[in-house]
Amino acid sequence: MPDAQPTSRLSALVLAGGPPDPALTGGPSPKAFAPLAGRTMVEFVVDALRGTPQLGRIALVGPRDLPSAVAAAVDIAIPEDPEAGGLLDNIAAGLAALSGDAQVLVLAADVPLLTPATVGAFLDAARALDADLVYGAVPRDDVVRKFPDARKTFVRLRDGVFTGGSLVLLRPSAFAAARPVIERAIRARKRPWDLARLFGPGTVVALLTGRAEISALEARVVRIAGIRARAVICHDPEIGLDVDRPEDLAAMERYLEERGR
Repeated sequence: MPDAQPTSRLSALVLAGGPPDPALTGGPSPKAFAPLAGRTMVEFVVDALRGTPQLGRIALVGPRDLPSAVAAAVDIAIPEDPEAGGLLDNIAAGLAALSGDAQVLVLAADVPLLTPATVGAFLDAARALDADLVYGAVPRDDVVRKFPDARKTFVRLRDGVFTGGSLVLLRPSAFAAARPVIERAIRARKRPWDLARLFGPGTVVALLTGRAEISALEARVVRIAGIRARAVICHDPEIGLDVDRPEDLAAMERYLEERGR
């Protein structure tokens, strides 16, 4: 494994677990291990993190038997609990392995276009905010400008039209405090009335009609979860280009080839 990095740097937690995705991997592995340009997809993510000066230790939650190249590239490998294995369980396990860190960068393993520059820009912006949790959001114009063929879901707000990024900087203590609310939100995500009870009908209507403001949503999170959550607007669309389908994986192959040229 790589040598341990200075503790003054941030640590990163890569979420590479989840159910098997044979459509992407051709076998029983999670999608993080889909083949991409002769490697696994997660290797591109770890490479970007390893090259980011603000980061020290890199932890990864994933299958017990990691490919040797992945195991050698991370500092801490946390086997996913097959009896749990949910997203929040994996985050909790990873944060526990990084105990003592004041802040941790948490990210998905399916954003292979990340570069050290895009990760570093997000971290600089996020650390400048006084917040327990910072979430990246990318304007639609930036996605269309750089990746016009990308298929993304966008949300219209008063502040603009955005898609979510896959990078989150958080304080582990804040995650523990907010986890019950996060679990309620996940359970209610397909039940509008439950969401309305959790977030308030005014917030739900504002989101549905495009009248919600980022500052109002941040204030609402403080009231219902007790943590200071902030959004940081990122103009590097690579943080939001994730892989869900074979078509996405094929697009990543093209983008990486173009980058290489």
